[in-house]
Amino acid sequence: MIGVFMTHGTICRIMFGSESWEDDDHISGESVSPEKKSIDEVDFVDKEVRPTLKFIVAFLVGGFVFLLPVQWEGQTTIPLDVMMTLIQDWSMTAVNLFAFGIIAGGGILTTISELHYRDVITVSDRTEKLLQLDYWQTSIAFWVLRVVAIFIAAGMLLEVGPGWMLAEPVTNTAWGALVVTVALVIPLGAIFVNLLAELGGLQFVGTLAQPLMRPAFNLPGRSALDGAASWLGSFSIGYYLTRNVFDRGGYNKREVFVICTCFATANLGTVGAVAAVLDILHLFPVIVLLYVIATVVVAAILVRIPPLSTIPQEYIAEPDPEPQFTGTVGDYLRFAFNEGVRTAKEGDSIVRSAVIGFVDGVKLAGMIVGTVLAVATLVLVIEEQSAFFEYIAMPFVPLMTILGIPDPELAAIGIILGGAEYFIGAAYVVEASLLTKVFVVVVTSGQAIFIAASAPMMVDMFDDVPMRFRDLLLLLVMRTALLVPVAAVLVHGAAALGLL
Repeated sequence: MIGVFMTHGTICRIMFGSESWEDDDHISGESVSPEKKSIDEVDFVDKEVRPTLKFIVAFLVGGFVFLLPVQWEGQTTIPLDVMMTLIQDWSMTAVNLFAFGIIAGGGILTTISELHYRDVITVSDRTEKLLQLDYWQTSIAFWVLRVVAIFIAAGMLLEVGPGWMLAEPVTNTAWGALVVTVALVIPLGAIFVNLLAELGGLQFVGTLAQPLMRPAFNLPGRSALDGAASWLGSFSIGYYLTRNVFDRGGYNKREVFVICTCFATANLGTVGAVAAVLDILHLFPVIVLLYVIATVVVAAILVRIPPLSTIPQEYIAEPDPEPQFTGTVGDYLRFAFNEGVRTAKEGDSIVRSAVIGFVDGVKLAGMIVGTVLAVATLVLVIEEQSAFFEYIAMPFVPLMTILGIPDPELAAIGIILGGAEYFIGAAYVVEASLLTKVFVVVVTSGQAIFIAASAPMMVDMFDDVPMRFRDLLLLLVMRTALLVPVAAVLVHGAAALGLL
């Protein structure tokens, strides 16, 4: 899903200051060996009370909302799920109107943006900045989907339209399950994701993972921040950060390709939205654990084989390799805490970060909810009216059966759809068994390369890296082929331990 839970200014501050990437004249360079440096040589910030408390509170609140199991109405769930339930119990009418407003706003703003940038209409600089029209720019296909979604949403809410669109299986899933859930969970979740991202959680997690990156993936330690940015924000945030570092000589071409195709996977908020749609949000900590393990295992394999292993280790700017730090576990904990406090010191207040997160979440929802509704309606109508997806999935059903996945046909179709668009693929198994739901979420969350969004964005954003569309398709197939057995082992293991 293309979207941003953080501002570009935040991304730039993460590494190198306030500059954004530009199309400068680059110089090429060969791979160079980084210098080794003791972690004790790092300059540590003074631990002032206010930024230290700000980091700790933001980190604990964000972690509590997403990961801490709580008891609610007789079942174990997470606080985010409780919040969503309370809002829907308060007024479903308000929720439906909010969802429609997000879809209509996204379609209208996209239309204004496209007409403006295609020189059909002229918008003043003040209005362009006020409406942030550059944010809503997209391809013709996504523009059409967002506009069509307005009419689909109005028809479903007013119960006006063709019978195939208003059929109960279509509306119950497309609107009742998908739209309502996504429209709520993304803005709500963005509040707490932004607390983690803006006030040090991103840096703390990323820095703590640095000692693992070089031996496991042959990547600089700083690349842990790119992965954390993708998982806490979105893959577009990860791409932006990677591009920023790449243009300054911090990554070579192989490292860029590996980071984008192995670590810019589905973000925490979107995985939470899918889990909510599938009614498995109470298992969110387990799902995240399995998803991270699967992603790490697959990445460790893929970086060692073609095509990733054959990408040239060339730089497009003066090489600036990261020093290789040495130190104990305690040293790295101290260093990670230091980076978290440093970021919190430079960041906004907790309240302002929460408000910014909510606004960014509403924008992100406006960008994707309409697309989700339009695509989901099309997929569900095709599924109701034909056996198209059953035919495509047929060759893969025996594999699902061999791996012991219940509802093998649904699982196969969900994984196939996931390669095109993550949310639709994962949400397709809404009627499946619990183990199948978790299995499909883990696989589709880790696919990383989605034909409808991330693949074209990668090719466009990294045109100076040998990142061709056919290579991405090959990697999508390879990732999926590895993820399926890995995820099967993980979900069966979790079930055996009583976690599912």
